[in-house]
Amino acid sequence: MNEILIFIPARLGSKRIKDKNIRKINGKPLIYWTIKYAKKYLKSNKDIIVSSDSKIIQKISLNEKVRFFKRPKNISGDKAEVYFAVVHALKKIKDSKKYKFIALLQPTSPLRPKNIISNGIKILKKNKSFQNLIHLERTYHKVGSVSKKNEWEPLYDSTIRGQDVLNQFRPSGCLFLYLRKDFENFKKFIKRKNYGLVHKEKKETVNIDNEEDFIKLRFLLKNGNNLN
Repeated sequence: MNEILIFIPARLGSKRIKDKNIRKINGKPLIYWTIKYAKKYLKSNKDIIVSSDSKIIQKISLNEKVRFFKRPKNISGDKAEVYFAVVHALKKIKDSKKYKFIALLQPTSPLRPKNIISNGIKILKKNKSFQNLIHLERTYHKVGSVSKKNEWEPLYDSTIRGQDVLNQFRPSGCLFLYLRKDFENFKKFIKRKNYGLVHKEKKETVNIDNEEDFIKLRFLLKNGNNLN
């Protein structure tokens, strides 16, 4: 029996890029590549869920023979947290408690290490004090915030050059891995510990959030990176 549920969230709306999840990459909709990755990992398509409010994404999902759950409007807006979309899906699956892990794959991060899910599961099984795992990518951007008095407050040591910042990361979007147990208990969920997975080998990733990210993806594909 399979112990993993793969969940692919794909809202229709996007403030920065219209219909980004169905934008064509190598002749296929962007979400297709994440569905393809999931199908390579799991033997049964019934353990792959696409959650969306889009009829186009529904058609793509059904053509790929994976399960599709129509996401209600109250959890489909710009401010809706993907957590509640996962909870919605779990409630619709009669035997959802058979799963031990939930692997969330963002369609906007199509360049993934080949064994990222299995490696993540091994890590969580070994490190019992963690309930979640997030794949991370290194970032050298110097970021900060502006106070109500318009004062710039850097979130880094201003004496260090950007290229010398070694311990600064952000989620790559490639994988969010969760223990299934008590997932629906929001009060417990927000207190969970997250294991940060950083690949030692250099693997280029892209988390598409604007047009520049699409340009980066096309550049990487032209220069030897593959959509697994």
